Amino acid sequence: MKQSILSTISSILALIALTFMNASCSTDSDQETAPNLRHVVLFKFKDDASHIQIKAIEEAFRALPAKIPGITQFEWGTDVSIEGKTQGFTHCFLVTFHDEAAREVYLPHPEHKAFVDVLKPSLDKVTVVDFFAANPQGTGDVYGKLRHVVLFQFKEGTSEAKINEIETKFTSLPGDIPEIAAYEWGTNNSPEGLADGYSHCFLVTFDDEAGREVYLPHPSHTEFGTLVRPNVEKVLVFDFVSSE
Repeated sequence: MKQSILSTISSILALIALTFMNASCSTDSDQETAPNLRHVVLFKFKDDASHIQIKAIEEAFRALPAKIPGITQFEWGTDVSIEGKTQGFTHCFLVTFHDEAAREVYLPHPEHKAFVDVLKPSLDKVTVVDFFAANPQGTGDVYGKLRHVVLFQFKEGTSEAKINEIETKFTSLPGDIPEIAAYEWGTNNSPEGLADGYSHCFLVTFDDEAGREVYLPHPSHTEFGTLVRPNVEKVLVFDFVSSE
C-alpha cells in the first residue's frame, strides 16, 4: 500500500515538473517569436547648431542603452540617401524594445529626460514612428549595413483594401530582389504624437550601397512605386549605415 502511494506521489511530481517545463519552453518560444518594438527617431538640427553640439547629442543618445533597462538593440547613423526625400533630416536613431512596457519605462526615465534637455537647444524638428516588426525577412547582424527607412502618409480616403494591397506588394519585394538582406514593416503605435502624419514604416536592409543601386531601378520596385504613388500624401526616405 505504501509503495502504491509513493508511486502515485512520484507520478504527480513528475507531471508537475513536466507542466512547468512545458510552460517554460512556451515562454522562451514566445519571447523568441515575439515581434520587436522599433522606435524610429529622426532629427533635423537648427542651421546654427554647431558640430560640437551635434556630437554631444549623438554621444548622449548612444549612452542611453547602458543607462535605461529594456533596450534590446540600438543603432544610429547619418543620412546617405540618394533619393532626395529626407525632408531635411540628418540623423536617425533606431531603438528596439522587447515590448511596450519597456518603452513605458524609457520615455519618462530621468536619463531620457536629461538627454532631451541636451537635445532641445539644437533641435529644429523631430519625427518619431514606433512599430511592431511585421513580416520580418532576413536575420543577422545589421551593423555596418545600409538601412533604408521609408515612411508613408496615405491620402485621406485611401481604402483599407488599397493599403493592404500596398503592404502586400512591398512585402513581396524581398522575394523578387535578392539584394535585400533583411526586411520588416509595421504601423505606427507611438504614444508621443510626433509621427507627423506618417502611419507606416518599412525598413529595408542592404549589405551595401551596391544592393541599393540594384533595388531602386528594379522592375518590381518600380511597379510598387506605380501602385503607391497615387495613394500617398507624403513619403520620407532616410538611409543610414547602421552603427552602434
